[in-house]
Amino acid sequence: MIILEGALSVKAAVESGARTIQSIWMDEAKESKDFDYIKRIVKQRNIKLLMKPKAEIDENATGKTHGGIIAFTSPRKIEDVQYLLKKKPWFVVMIEGVEDPFNLGQMIRTAYASGANAIILSKRDWSLAEPTLMKSSAGAYDRIMIVQLDKLEEDLALIKSQGYSIVVTHREETSMDFMDYDYPFPIVLAFGGELRGLSRAVLQARDVSLKINYPTQTKLALNAVSASAIICFEVYRKRKP
Repeated sequence: MIILEGALSVKAAVESGARTIQSIWMDEAKESKDFDYIKRIVKQRNIKLLMKPKAEIDENATGKTHGGIIAFTSPRKIEDVQYLLKKKPWFVVMIEGVEDPFNLGQMIRTAYASGANAIILSKRDWSLAEPTLMKSSAGAYDRIMIVQLDKLEEDLALIKSQGYSIVVTHREETSMDFMDYDYPFPIVLAFGGELRGLSRAVLQARDVSLKINYPTQTKLALNAVSASAIICFEVYRKRKP
């Protein structure tokens, strides 16, 4: 059982249909436009809504920033490579080696805001981190397609065979400045965490490596959250109609 907290997380879970919602608890003494909206849509979707004292919500929530609303849900649905290729999203962001769910959620939020329509995550069970992922992504974790690859090398080869370019953020001699690249669609844009970076399988599958050149002499590397924000919105800038 996953407990989601806050209006943004609960609203995203209800609207997206990415998970099963057992029930929603709402502070019986609180009124807001968000609450009124959520009451309407849960009624339309036959989701169980219970009005509860704030103290009872506090007892079940893990934090104190729930804002008077929590939802009891299943883990969200995770898709596979076959589903990805069936839907063929044109802008896919791949994230490896980012273990902190707060940072990962921020990267998903940025990708979603910039127009990405699918995320590939490392193969692991993210369910225990989902409350944090939902909160840090402002609900984007449920609003975008999430994919995991069962056989990384084989699945990347299959993705490439369907016309995708694999573009990685990786500093090497042949890396292009990210501002000079055209970002042809469909594209998989891969980011690695600061410590572990991208896996060998992803680097071997790459078509292009990108780097961020600085206007200063700094030798410091940007973290994955910052780098993803810069490059994802460069994709939007280059490819917007």
